[in-house]
Amino acid sequence: MVRPCRRDPKTGKGNPMRRTTMTAGLAAALSLAMVVAHATPVAAVLFDGPAAKAACEAAVATYGAAHTAEELSACQWDMRDINAGPASYARATGLGVKVGVIDGGVDFTHPDLAGAIDVGLSCSFIFDDTPTADPAEIANGDCTNKAAVQDLQGHGTHVATTIAGRVNGIGIAGVAPEATIVGLKACTVAGFCFADSVAAALRYAGDKRLDVVNLSLFADPWLYNCHSEADQRAILLDLQSAARYAQQRGVVVVASAGNESDDLGHPTTDDISPDYPPDEAVLREITNQCKVAPAELPGVITVSATGVTELASYSSTGSPVEVTAPGGDAPQTAAGVFGRGRILAGWSSTDETGTWEALVAANRAVVSGGGRYVWISGTSMSSPHVAGVAALVKQLHPRWNPGAVAAALTRTASPMACPTIWPADHPRQCTGGGQTSFYGAGMVNALGAASV
Repeated sequence: MVRPCRRDPKTGKGNPMRRTTMTAGLAAALSLAMVVAHATPVAAVLFDGPAAKAACEAAVATYGAAHTAEELSACQWDMRDINAGPASYARATGLGVKVGVIDGGVDFTHPDLAGAIDVGLSCSFIFDDTPTADPAEIANGDCTNKAAVQDLQGHGTHVATTIAGRVNGIGIAGVAPEATIVGLKACTVAGFCFADSVAAALRYAGDKRLDVVNLSLFADPWLYNCHSEADQRAILLDLQSAARYAQQRGVVVVASAGNESDDLGHPTTDDISPDYPPDEAVLREITNQCKVAPAELPGVITVSATGVTELASYSSTGSPVEVTAPGGDAPQTAAGVFGRGRILAGWSSTDETGTWEALVAANRAVVSGGGRYVWISGTSMSSPHVAGVAALVKQLHPRWNPGAVAAALTRTASPMACPTIWPADHPRQCTGGGQTSFYGAGMVNALGAASV
């Protein structure tokens, strides 16, 4: 299970890339050259592209048939679940739409993002005083430092390829395969996404009038920010102000619900906050005056996660949830099925955390066309599916405001009823009819949304 933008800190990082002040054009060119030089060789994997293709095709009873010519299409059960593919592409592909990925950066060298990234707009909001940052990530909002945006783990690249992986015969195809990705780094290599960086990235998205932003994260150091605590109230108000500013300037804000198996509308305890400094977390009782940000900010499209058959075991739920999308959940899939119902998408060539090597050892890593791909799960994976569908709507209706786009997503979602069998003593209970606390309006529908 992958928490939204939360990974264990790693040591033994590679040499940081040098940075300097220069003209924007020269800085971009040299920074990208440095990124390419910094890329690490692709480790040997048991499942290369052809082997993975065959393994997924053998799981047709679980995943369905390949629906595009991409090498790993047969592995993309998630895209079939949301009706993303040739039929939706015939109506909209996200062409001309800019999607900000507020995350841990993007891999500028990933072959499934070739031509997809707006390097000029991409920017790092990791600051000199950001805890857990690698020196190579620090740019203090200086957007001429493109090397600082490079993904030093892989989470942001996974999100970006889910949204806009190109139709190029390798790897996967994204929900909006002609959308433009803007990398907005607000999360460190250790997986911490501190609130000041997140707020700065949201305001920048508003400044640049991006069309959509995706936030597969919660803003550290507090999972729940409580109005009764002055420091937490200040964080919440700052994030709320930043999100409102972005929305007022036309940005559709999409966020993951979280991986804590909580009912966001009726929280009771928080035992992971503050998650920084280390070992400071305390068990505290909370009420619904305490909010997860950005998931519970006004106007945000909040997304829960499903596995192959039903709500993912880790997914938070509740009244903020607008729609659901695939996030993967291994226990819902038989152990012998390749990938076990997780979400397959890209990974960074400059992962310095050891995650790639661990996933190679677990046979959850694939190489296609020279690019890295991994199987992982989380609401971090569900949210970019919705951001991609929002990009389809924005292509068709570029003048629609965020509220109109959100209405289109919920109106065209495929309704999902509450589970007929569910533990009576579980802290998450499904309520509602057409709109449920588990799934909101239902499974986001790329074809339906591309037809509005």
